[in-house]
Amino acid sequence: MHARWRRWIALAAVGGALFICALYVHATTFNVSIDSTAFSGVEATLVFDFIDGGPPNNTVSLSALTSDGTQVATFATDGVSGTGPWTFSDACVSCTFNELLVSFGPLGTSLSFSFSTTDNPPEGGSSPDAFSFFVLDSSGGFLITTDAPFESNALFEFDITGLGAEGLRVYTPTQSGYSIQVSAPGVAPEPGSLALLAAGFVALFARKRFKQ
Repeated sequence: MHARWRRWIALAAVGGALFICALYVHATTFNVSIDSTAFSGVEATLVFDFIDGGPPNNTVSLSALTSDGTQVATFATDGVSGTGPWTFSDACVSCTFNELLVSFGPLGTSLSFSFSTTDNPPEGGSSPDAFSFFVLDSSGGFLITTDAPFESNALFEFDITGLGAEGLRVYTPTQSGYSIQVSAPGVAPEPGSLALLAAGFVALFARKRFKQ
């Protein structure tokens, strides 16, 4: 009798631990809306960079782009997979700098997309992984300049700090006729295997307890 109770108590403890762990596996999602009226008809390249700051690993999921412009070509480095939507990962040895280039000929008056990231904070004194967005002209210079620090001209940057949307910084274009809005609807737990295992343990324990 006591051995059986100890066994089920241990299973319940494991299930509870798995459930608690699952609560901390989160994804942060952002919706991006851009008004590019002043640059309609201009050739442009959208640049998405995912920089590995150190352990642990993270991923970024970028949706397909919705635009009234004409998308003509893409180029991606090793850590980027897909053809729209795309996935960025810093898990491989050569994936410290991950970049996606999406060329438009021409750019339209509007553009929208969304992206989500895992939210694993930096460990061991490393810098946070960072996802950022830029717009280049046909010569490779910056078509859109912003008030981002160090003249990086990023439109936004999201540092994966483990604090969700608090890691987002949106910068203001210095030209008129271009604006960007980034919204974060919320942070939701990912439906990972840990949550499923936890639910299974809890259900099994409840059924056995009910039969006693």
